[in-house]
Amino acid sequence: MFAAVAALGYAYRYVSRAHAEVERLRQSAEVVFYQMKEMDVTIAELQQENASSAPLKKYLEQRRQMEANYEQEVVRLYDRKLSESDKLILRVTRLFGECELAAPPEYLQEVKRYIRLWKSTHRYENALRVAQERGYTRQTAEAFRARNLPPQFFYLAMQESSFDTYAVGKPTRWGIAKGMWQFIPDTGKNYGLTIGSLFRQPQFDPQDDRMNWEKATPAAASYIKYLYATDAQASGLLVMASYNWGQGNVIELVRTLPKNPKQRNFWSLLAQYRERIPPETYNYVFYIVSAAVIGENPRFFEFNFDNPLAQYR
Repeated sequence: MFAAVAALGYAYRYVSRAHAEVERLRQSAEVVFYQMKEMDVTIAELQQENASSAPLKKYLEQRRQMEANYEQEVVRLYDRKLSESDKLILRVTRLFGECELAAPPEYLQEVKRYIRLWKSTHRYENALRVAQERGYTRQTAEAFRARNLPPQFFYLAMQESSFDTYAVGKPTRWGIAKGMWQFIPDTGKNYGLTIGSLFRQPQFDPQDDRMNWEKATPAAASYIKYLYATDAQASGLLVMASYNWGQGNVIELVRTLPKNPKQRNFWSLLAQYRERIPPETYNYVFYIVSAAVIGENPRFFEFNFDNPLAQYR
């Protein structure tokens, strides 16, 4: 009896020590992650200011080394224990600048729910076919890579317009959004686009640069870079939320969070303001993330095509 009790006590202490070690590794990895995000903000600010290449090159090299260290920590923590779909979801989450170790418990299942929604229609395949046939994929990926952003922001345009360059939004108090990237007039003008004379009319305007994908795509990438470097604090998911309703309450909620990556991120926004985030914005973010997850390995999710961004990693 004594031996059995002693054995149970030893097993309990062993499990407790194992849990403590996992928690220590998790906290250590999380510290590294947010150090990376602070560096991402610095890099983005330097690029916004057109700083000389010497300090920028140094920061980028340090950032690459930190990412390699972080990924080693993540693999030690959980990578071998996860399903393929979970690995893909967390990898995309990390690419978009959110700490997967700090994700809410329901996050994986929520992304999978949106993957099922994509699979329930042909919208994904149809939009991707348009992008590939018309040459949007390469230019979009390269526009984001040139700004040191993940090419997976390509899927933001998929959600905005299904890559329809003639898309026209509904009239709002900020004007009518138009084009593949659904710029409202003021934002388009701020990023160098000519706004056509029909900007008050919900119709195609051949003189409006928002409907010229070759002009609108770099403008959208620059706008996203600005959000990433400022309000979003290098959180790609906050960028999406801000892009969707940047002129509304979302950006005001974001700005109430402390201006540093550890405290201003999508997880913090959900934790503090879930009931105030418009359903449209919540859906928007999860549709983009889930689309990017599918895009990493479409055949795994039973789509009959390969990763459209494979050559732009």
